[in-house]
Amino acid sequence: MSTTRAFCISGWHFREDFFRQVLTIPDADIYVISHRPKKSIPGFLFDDLEASHILIRPNIGYDWGCYQQFLKSDLWKDYEYLYFLHDDVEILDIGFPEACESLLRKHAVIGNGGGSGSVSTASVQKHPYAYAHSCWQPDSLSFEHKTVRGSFFATTGKVLRQIGKFEVYWDLFSLNIEFGNWSTKATCGKLQAAFGENCFGYLSKTFGSSRYLVELYRGNAQETKSVPAGKRKKLYRFLKRVSVVYMEILHRKRQVPFRILWLSTFKSILAIFSGRI
Repeated sequence: MSTTRAFCISGWHFREDFFRQVLTIPDADIYVISHRPKKSIPGFLFDDLEASHILIRPNIGYDWGCYQQFLKSDLWKDYEYLYFLHDDVEILDIGFPEACESLLRKHAVIGNGGGSGSVSTASVQKHPYAYAHSCWQPDSLSFEHKTVRGSFFATTGKVLRQIGKFEVYWDLFSLNIEFGNWSTKATCGKLQAAFGENCFGYLSKTFGSSRYLVELYRGNAQETKSVPAGKRKKLYRFLKRVSVVYMEILHRKRQVPFRILWLSTFKSILAIFSGRI
C-alpha cells in the first residue's frame, strides 16, 4: 500500500466543505463510519469515495464506539498514521497531518488542543465511575492522566496494535451522551498506562483549538448537552453509583465481606448496560 495515512471520520453532520478539504489531503485514504442510515449520507460522498470506504454501523457507543467499529473492520492495519475525527471539525490549515506526524515521533497520541477543559485531564479518584466498564483498569484510584477529545486525535498503527481496542462504553439503551466521556477517560487512561506520562502531545495549548483545527460541539460553536429526564435520569444515576461502588471495592477502598460476590454482582449489572464488562 502506497498511502501511509488513513482518516476515520465519524459521519453525522456531513458538511460538504469539511469533506472537500479532507479529500485534498495528499497521501491519505478516507473512511467514513456513519451512524446515520444510507439515505442520510449525501450523494457526493459516494461519488468521491469507494463504496468500501463508507461503513454504516449501529448508533451505539458515540464517537469512540464509531472508532472501535472502524478498528473491528481491520481496514486500518496497513497504515502507519491514523486520524480519528468528527465531520463537524473546522479545518483551518490542511497541513495538520504533517504537524501531527512530527509530534508522533515523541508521543503516542496527538490531540488538537491541551490546556484547561472538561476532559483535558482526568483523575480516577475524581471520576471513578468512568473506568468501571473498562477491561483495562488503573493500578490505583490515585492514577491521573491526560486525555484527547474524541472530536480529533491522531496516532499510529503501532500504538493501536499494542492497545488492541478502545475502552468504549456501549450505551445500548441510549440513556445519556455522557457515557461518551466515560469512554474518553477509560481509553486515554489505558493509553497513558501503556505509553507513559509522555503519551499525549498537542497541536496547541488552547483547549479545543489550534492554528489547524477548531473542534465544535455536535455541530455548534457552543456546547449543548442532552440532559436525560425521568426514568433515564434515575437509571443513569443508579449506574453511576454502582460504578463508583464497584471501583471502590475493586481497589479495596471499600472493604466488604464476600468481596468476589459483590464484584460479580455489580459486574453483571453493568454488563447489561455497557456491553463491555
